This record gives sequence, structure tokens and C-alpha cells, in this order.
Amino acid sequence: MRMKADFHKIKLKSGATLLFEKRKLPVSTIIAASRAGAAYETEKDKGIAHFTEHMLFKGSINRTQQEFSSQLEKVGGIVNGFTAEQITAFWCKLPSKHNMLGADCIFDLIKNPKFDEKELEKEKNIIISEINRHHDLPFSYVYMKLKEMMYEKPFALSILGMKETVSSFDRNNFLRWHNFYSPENIIISIVGKLSIEELSELAKKYFKDGKNYNLPEISLAERNSEFYEERQSIDQTHFCLGFHIPNLMDKQRYTAEIFNALLGEGMSSILHQEVREKRGLAYAIKSFLEQEKDYGFDIVYAGIEKKNIKKVKEIVLKEIKGLTNLKKKDFEEVKEQKIGNWELELEDSEKVAVSLIIQEIATKAEEFYNYPEMISKVKLQDVKNMAKIGNYSLAVLAPKTKK
Repeated sequence: MRMKADFHKIKLKSGATLLFEKRKLPVSTIIAASRAGAAYETEKDKGIAHFTEHMLFKGSINRTQQEFSSQLEKVGGIVNGFTAEQITAFWCKLPSKHNMLGADCIFDLIKNPKFDEKELEKEKNIIISEINRHHDLPFSYVYMKLKEMMYEKPFALSILGMKETVSSFDRNNFLRWHNFYSPENIIISIVGKLSIEELSELAKKYFKDGKNYNLPEISLAERNSEFYEERQSIDQTHFCLGFHIPNLMDKQRYTAEIFNALLGEGMSSILHQEVREKRGLAYAIKSFLEQEKDYGFDIVYAGIEKKNIKKVKEIVLKEIKGLTNLKKKDFEEVKEQKIGNWELELEDSEKVAVSLIIQEIATKAEEFYNYPEMISKVKLQDVKNMAKIGNYSLAVLAPKTKK
């Protein structure tokens, strides 16, 4: 019998949501997140969500950037943030005896940004450097190109934005975007040893009643296409094949978890065995899911020789189709694998805190704890049906042929 989590959810009068899993270990993860992720951007303001994440770390009206990082790091804490399609999050992990300091810093950061114009101009160069870096990293580049093959703009575009959009932003752009950090769009997730009463009072202080700003509709249109590019200065071909799957609101998302694990998770997966172990065609081959509330796709990545592009593509498609003949024994084994993976991840308070927010946005946070039950309910035929993919997209970055 699995241990039941000590979980609480509080809806503040202002509309903000507080998620809390109490633990005995003397370490806590504190996350404050806005629903305003990159998926809500237009093509004209692509990159504003990610840029806002950067700017919030530049200091609030109460703390400079140095004071913010120093206060947390001097007590042994770590701090970071991330931007996804349907969430922008800010978090710290620190010893539990400093919980209130951590929460105060994170809440201040998300609620009271300064948006200093000099810092804004400096940060433009940093983000453009980040865009250049991702262009130069073959895996990041081919992943971004695959997304462009799978969706229409603006969703297809990189979360980082484009050089021209990033260069065009001024302080007013950030002030307008930060309106979406209004209470109803804020989710706070805490996993650790702390007082929910104290934390709730602090959250009420920062996220008071005020005007709420509804996020715009997401422009999300699927497509399927292929991309091929050759580049000098690389020796390996980077291969990405992707196909659409159910999003996190769909009960079939659990089928997708099993399907993906069978296909390309770990050294025992079908693709690792068929492509690497049996044929020696790739050092690295794996599949992984990209899912949030309103979208879902599965990606197969392989690092291969240029001459083997067609062969690897044929094997991948053949093995996906082959899952229509999945045996019950293999199906039951991968269920246990997924439940075991989930149980191992429970050890990491940061992963749990993030997962609670993602699940709250998609359905409700409590469903996170139903994962083993929902995986157990998946039927063999569900996986066989998912293997009948009709369309796929492909992105390949290969070494330039020497003349």
C-alpha cells in the first residue's frame, strides 16, 4: 500500500492558489508561478514571457538582484526559474528553518518587479546570446525546428523568442505582460517542512485582492512537415521525428506515458535495443513527451551517421507500428516501470512541486497523486491504438557534404 501524501490546497480570496505537500525532511521547495507562459504570445511579442522571467530576477522594488540572490544563497539555498508554454515559474530550495525567508524572496520577486530600463537593455544582449547558443547546439536547434514542423506560428516559434522581437521590447511591454501575473493566474506550490498557516498569511499579504487579467486564447494549429539542413563544423547527424499525442487534460495522456516508455525510455526500450544494441546505428537514441494543458507531442531523437537517415527513419516508424502487436507481458511490465519511475521522483521536492502546478493547470493538483491508479487503468488496446499514428513530422540537421 502506497503512503498517502499530506496534501492541502487553499484558494485565497484574491484568486491565487496555494498547493502544499507537508514533509518531515528539513528541506523545502517553494515555487511561485504564473500561468502566463509562451503559448499565449503573439508572433509580434514572441519571447516576452521568457524575457519577463529574466527581468524578474533583476530585482524588485524592495531588493536588488544581488540582495535577492545573496539572502537565499547565504543560508544554503539555491534559486532558479523557467519558462514553458503554459507556465512561468520562480523557485528556491533551501533548509526548512529558512522557509519564510525563501517564500518572502520568491513572492517579492514575482509580485514587485522593478523592470529597470538599464538592466532591460543589458539583458537583451544576454538573451540574444542565449538564442545564438541554442542555434549552435545541434540538439536544441533540431528540436526547435521539429516544433516548427508540427505547429503553425506563433506556437511553433521558440520560447526564447527571435532576435528582432527581443530587441524591440521596452519597459511598457513588460508592464503590460506582467498584468497577467494577477492573483487568479498565480499558483504557489510548496513541498517541505513548514507551517501552512504562516505561509498562507504571507501569500495573502503579497497576493491581495486586485484586478484580474484573463490570458488571451492560445493560437494552436497542428500541422505535419519535414525539415532538412546541412551545416559545417558538425560531424554527427541529429535526427528528430515527432507526432501529436493527447494533452494533459485527456485521460489518454496516461496511455501516452506507457507508449513513450516502451518506445524510447531507457536502455531496455525498443528503440535503444533495435537501433543501438542490435544494429549499432546510434550512440544516443531516446523518446520523450512534451505535454501541458492544451498540447502534446512525442519526440524521437537520435544522433546518427548521415548515411543512415533513411534507415533509422524506417526503423523508428516500423517499431511504432509494431506496438500494435504489443504483448500483454511487456505491457504489464512497463506499467510497473512507469509507477516505479514516479515513485522515485517523489524523492525530489522540486519535481513534485512543479508537477503539482502543471497538474493544477491541466485539471487539478490532487490528480498528481492518482498517477499509479491511472497508469494501472490503461488498457492494452489503448496503447495499440496509439501506435496507429497517421502523420508525423521530421527535422534533420546533418554535416555539410565536403566538396
